[in-house]
Amino acid sequence: MERLAGFVAVLEAPGFVAAEYGTTELEAGVWVIPYPHYHPEVNRFVSLAYEDGWVRTDFDWGVWSTTQEAHTLRDDPEALAAATPDQLAKLITVLVRQERFSEGSLMWAFEDGLVLAIVRRAWVLAGQAKC
Repeated sequence: MERLAGFVAVLEAPGFVAAEYGTTELEAGVWVIPYPHYHPEVNRFVSLAYEDGWVRTDFDWGVWSTTQEAHTLRDDPEALAAATPDQLAKLITVLVRQERFSEGSLMWAFEDGLVLAIVRRAWVLAGQAKC
């Protein structure tokens, strides 16, 4: 929980940009569809999510992502501010796994403030665990 909470300072840093879109020239005059170039801290977040078990394999994340619970956590800041560690793990799983199928979706989650809200909740939970 503490390592996840450590991203609060990173994501709140002035000027932090999760990703920028870029293209690569394959041959003269031929371009590919733009793709996100992720900030190294985003890549570190994804690595930590796997290492610390925040990306889970014990549920069908695709199905869960369509549930009312998932939508509420994603769309209601008050609900996310009260999320359990289990709910945070499910939401992180969806965000990280979805990126494999929809490139740039993780960028949206960072830019929209969803990931910041998740790590802020982890920060609160980590503080409560120390009490």
